[in-house]
Amino acid sequence: MLSTLQGVPVPSVFIRVHLRLKKFMQLIDKTYCGLPWKDGGRSRSGLDCAGLAQLWLTEQMGLNFTVPPTGPEPDAEKLFNPIYKAGALERGDVVFFRVGKSGRVCHVATYLGDNRYLHILKGSVSRMETGTTLMERIGLKVAGAISARDAETLCLALRDKHLGDPIDWVIVALLVISIALSAASAFLLRPKLGQLRNQTGRYGFDSLFTQSTSELPLPDVLGAVTIAGNSPFQSLIDKSQTPTDTTQQKANKVVVLCSGPIEDITANGVVAKINGLQYNNPFFYKANPDRGLYQNPIQDKTNAVSGTIGADLNRPSFTNYFGQHDIAIAHDVRAHFDRGFPVYGFSGSAYMVFRLIDSTKFPSFNLNVTVKGRQFRKFDANGFTVTTVTGESLTGADGSKVRFKLAHWDIKDVSNLTVNGTAYSQISATSQTGNVYQLNKTKGFVEFITAPASSATISITYTCYPRVWSANPAVHLVYLLTEKLRGKGFDESKINWPAADALQDYCDASVTWVNSSGTYTRPRYQCNYILDSKKPIQDHIRAVLDSCYAYLFLGQGKFVMKARKAETSVMDFDESNILADSFSSEKIDRSGRCNRIHVFFHSADTLNAETEIIRDDINDQQSRADRVGDNGIVEETLRVPAVTDQPQAERFGEQILREEVNTRWTCEFKTNIKGLALEPGDVITVTHSSQPAWNQKLFRIEEFTYDDQDRCTLSCSEYFDGAYI
Repeated sequence: MLSTLQGVPVPSVFIRVHLRLKKFMQLIDKTYCGLPWKDGGRSRSGLDCAGLAQLWLTEQMGLNFTVPPTGPEPDAEKLFNPIYKAGALERGDVVFFRVGKSGRVCHVATYLGDNRYLHILKGSVSRMETGTTLMERIGLKVAGAISARDAETLCLALRDKHLGDPIDWVIVALLVISIALSAASAFLLRPKLGQLRNQTGRYGFDSLFTQSTSELPLPDVLGAVTIAGNSPFQSLIDKSQTPTDTTQQKANKVVVLCSGPIEDITANGVVAKINGLQYNNPFFYKANPDRGLYQNPIQDKTNAVSGTIGADLNRPSFTNYFGQHDIAIAHDVRAHFDRGFPVYGFSGSAYMVFRLIDSTKFPSFNLNVTVKGRQFRKFDANGFTVTTVTGESLTGADGSKVRFKLAHWDIKDVSNLTVNGTAYSQISATSQTGNVYQLNKTKGFVEFITAPASSATISITYTCYPRVWSANPAVHLVYLLTEKLRGKGFDESKINWPAADALQDYCDASVTWVNSSGTYTRPRYQCNYILDSKKPIQDHIRAVLDSCYAYLFLGQGKFVMKARKAETSVMDFDESNILADSFSSEKIDRSGRCNRIHVFFHSADTLNAETEIIRDDINDQQSRADRVGDNGIVEETLRVPAVTDQPQAERFGEQILREEVNTRWTCEFKTNIKGLALEPGDVITVTHSSQPAWNQKLFRIEEFTYDDQDRCTLSCSEYFDGAYI
């Protein structure tokens, strides 16, 4: 009987021999784990990272490191191959790492095959890790590799005096500690099933009716949200106008949509529906072939009240005002409310003004409109993206104008500003006269103390943060963590940017989902949500996390966001690195594990109404029917208020259901390895003699804690790869 080994047909007996040899080598490799650190050490009694590599290569591959080098001091940087491909590595190859901040090559790991790396860190003991993930988390970046076949070069490179240099890492700083964002809140890790019941954060769940109170807050939209039946602010009747017809309502009704900045206001390509009818329906105005409400007419206050638009009389109309920071609205009845101040007082507010005229057409006023909300700062793995604008010309100088609008409105810094070739400086505590200007970074304005001369040439060079509209949950989480007014206000240095960027890419990746309604291809996770200022920000962060099934925790002083998704193992655990008597395992009681999930979300197709979808595991229900009754159905209800898309709600429910049905084991243990940069959500393998059937069984770390001796206790649940879509 023939089988294959790396694509080559071989007899099965050779396969068995190969597997036994592989297992034997793994047992040998474990004898190099647990060795203590010693600066410059080269023996089992103590060694550094270069010493560990030399020890393994000497004992396993016969390389000779005893011959003293001749010539200049070796520089590993000039010797290793910078073209690093993990799949091309062979057993015995040595991988070189740079320290993230300095960029200096000062660490090495020996590749043992099967994606395993042997290395040691200062203050810890030697260990094997699966992949380079854990090393990368502590600032080590792969720089290159030298093949074991190139023995002479490898021996020379490992004599580089910088390898094994004391690296300024404190082991405590390597430990990943999960904390909450406030003392009063629970951990923002993946909640246990049944806790996804967040119902806060929506704006106006009631049946369609007109709100006229002046107390409702301006909602802050993340993503795109359909607001149904909201007319929260109304202007007073203009009593200076004398009606000529009792059916005419001489008043302007104003609907505030969102505190901005707003990019767009649409409803399936149409601006709005009023009382269930499109705004251009002839019901509202039959006297003109254009019909319906006139959109964005050019008119003054008198026209607005009378409805006189060109040749049309008493024609209802409306105007959109989008949330630009340089918004300029005439101070007329269109922009004032019972609140006692104009909505244009809110920087970047976006709203609609409706001039209804004929009250018989509007006995009530229920508006359905989809708001595309905030524009967010773009970011990548290095932080917020910055763009430089060079030599922008500010026009309009007339001898009296002192305020000039820049082309961008989220300004970082101005590096140069000249007026007619004369350099100006930004106003400060010590410089407030002469050639100075004031910069409004938030709104993107430059203001001079003395107006530039008429037709003056004003040139400015500055850096700014580009902003885009987004429905990506990772973008919303960064906003909620860093925003000073509506969020937590943390400095951007507190964000783990590589993790945020990875979640952003994961959420944006297109997935295809097939159900009874058809085939859908769209981003994996989207978040459409309205912040309610009366609710704790913690609730909003939880709702956004639920929309992408993600964790949020603090690791090494930075906020880490991470999706619960398909993973590969980052570490192998067995009795060589599990403390004796600390291991326990438990088979989960199936009686409470659900096989039917009700997911409630706010569907954009039903004008934001809460909508239910059901996901079933029929096979599990049938297998448990005799034991639990009710046809074997065990139900659970989840609510995800930031999800408005049915296919996403279905995939969300399906993923949780698959995990519930297929996660059958939990385990808990302590490890004797210090300084492991593990995170909640990591996948590991576990092998233990108390469970003979477990041979590198996959588990996901749900949580972990440290005792007073810095020993880590890991609590894990069985990992089921088929759950993730």
